[in-house]
This record gives sequence, structure tokens and C-alpha cells, in this order.
Amino acid sequence: KAREEGKKMEGINTKIQQKLESYQELYDANQRLIYMGQKLDDMSEKYFNNKNKKDLIGELLKVVEIENSKRKKATPKEKKIKEVQQKQIVAEVKVIVEEIRQEKKEKKIKEQVEKPKAAIKVGDRVRMIDGKAVGTLEVVEKNKATVNYGTFTSKVSLDSLELVQSMKK
Repeated sequence: KAREEGKKMEGINTKIQQKLESYQELYDANQRLIYMGQKLDDMSEKYFNNKNKKDLIGELLKVVEIENSKRKKATPKEKKIKEVQQKQIVAEVKVIVEEIRQEKKEKKIKEQVEKPKAAIKVGDRVRMIDGKAVGTLEVVEKNKATVNYGTFTSKVSLDSLELVQSMKK
């Protein structure tokens, strides 16, 4: 029984190792693409400054030659297999990323629900939910509030304000 358990664990371990390697390959490929994008951006910046087409084309060809020298010639069958594997990995990663995004979204919504809306009155110290600046609430008309930040005033929706400090009586 212990041997069976050991073999089972070994199998799981190899699967995890393969998955890790495939994710690493995907990450490396994406990093390479980001690097190439940065390289292209640098070249376009250089061209924008000196308008020399000869330099641009020469640099571009040099980068292409370097990248092509790194590639290995593969048969059409191998290419197809690699493409299928790559698509599978990308699909797996997309699913995982989507799950993580969903969890984050739910967590954010949960945090927003947990904060009870305090009654905001004229004279209270308030700030915008996504902001840092604190101001004094001066006027409330319908669903709009005028907030004085000292050097300037701003009209904002009451929904986008949060109470920092109640007015002292």
C-alpha cells in the first residue's frame, strides 16, 4: 500500500513538474516578446529623433538576425505539436487568471459592502472614495455635494464621498 501511495505521489509530482516547466516556458516567451517590444520602442524613438532610415533598417535587421539565430528549425509536425501544447498552456493559464480575477472582484465587492455608509451632513470632513484629499462639505443639492478642499471647491456625487470626520457640535 505504501508503494502504491509512493508511485501515486511520484506521478503527481512529475505532472506538477511538467506543468511548472510549461508555465515557465510561457513566461519566458512572454518576457521575450516584451523585450522585443521595448527594443522596437527604443528604435522608433531613435528614428523619431534623427530621422535616419538607414540606421533604423540596419538596427531592425540586426535584431531580426539575432532572434532568428536563436531559433531552431523544426519540422511541420513538431511545429504543430508545439503549437497545440502552447495553446493548451495558454488556455489553462487564462482559466486560472480568470479565476483569480473573479476572486479579487468578489473580495473587492465584499469590502465595499462591509463599509456602512455614514450619513454625511454639511460641515463634515469628507473625501472621495478613490482619493486622498480631505475637504469640508459645504452644500448638498439633490445628489450633488460641494466640497471645499481649501484652495478649490469641487462638485461631486454624494455616492462617491466617504465620511472622514463628523462635524463638531
